Amino acid sequence: MVRREPKKHIKRELVLRVRCSEEERAGWLHKARAEERSLSDYTRHVLSSEPMRRRAQPPEVDPTLLAAVGRTGNNLNQISHALNTDRKAGCAIDLIAVRTLLLAVTRQLAAIVEDHSR
Repeated sequence: MVRREPKKHIKRELVLRVRCSEEERAGWLHKARAEERSLSDYTRHVLSSEPMRRRAQPPEVDPTLLAAVGRTGNNLNQISHALNTDRKAGCAIDLIAVRTLLLAVTRQLAAIVEDHSR
């Protein structure tokens, strides 16, 4: 097994300021966006011949799926918030009710996965 060397992190604290017209900045920004890069990354590449880093593109996700997972996550967050509030107040926690709610969340996630696995 070959171990890769950890990537050396370059701490960039200095700022380079350049005066330009609105048209120049717009042109540079357009070129950077065409390369799917930030203006800083694009400028660094042009000025130093540093290779541009490739960013991993996030996978395309169905917005309906994201919304459904978000709703389920919200339910889980509400359950944990209620548990923490009761615990801090010294109230007895109904573990059967908690288990029932968690099973409902599990069923919701299973249904979401099933609906979007086709």
